[in-house]
Amino acid sequence: MKVLPTARILIIDSITERRETTRVGLSALGVGAVTELSSVTELEPGSRNYDVLVMQADDAENVPENPFRDGADAIPAVLVVDGPTHLLARVASRAGYDAAVGMPLLPRLLYRRIGSVLQRARRLSKPVAGATAAVAEEVQPVTAAN
Repeated sequence: MKVLPTARILIIDSITERRETTRVGLSALGVGAVTELSSVTELEPGSRNYDVLVMQADDAENVPENPFRDGADAIPAVLVVDGPTHLLARVASRAGYDAAVGMPLLPRLLYRRIGSVLQRARRLSKPVAGATAAVAEEVQPVTAAN
C-alpha cells in the first residue's frame, strides 16, 4: 500500500492503553502520521486534516456516529469493535463507517482495512475516463461538410 506511509490517521478511543497500542502497531507497520484523541468532543471545529478515521468503540450497542461522514470533505472511517462478524458490518454501516474490524485487533488487519478504504475513496473521487471523453465529444461543435 503506497498511500499508507503518507496517510494522516486519526484514532479516537476512550481507553488510553488500547489507543496507544493501536498507534504503536500502525507506526511499526510504517504508517505516516497518527493522531490520538480520547473522544469526538476533542476535535477542533472544522478540522478535517486527516485521511482516515479509526474509531474504537467499547461495544457494538453504543457505537458513536462517524463525525466526518457528511459534507463534501468527508473522510473514510473504520470502526473497531467487539462482536460477531455479521453484526459488525451492519453496525458500521448504520453509524456511517466504511469498514469494520473486530476485536481482538490485529494491527496488520487494521492496516490492510485502512488501505482498502483509502483506495476505495480515491477511486470514487476520480472521474471515469470514458465518461470524460464522451462529455468532451458532446461539447465540441459539429461542422457541416460542404
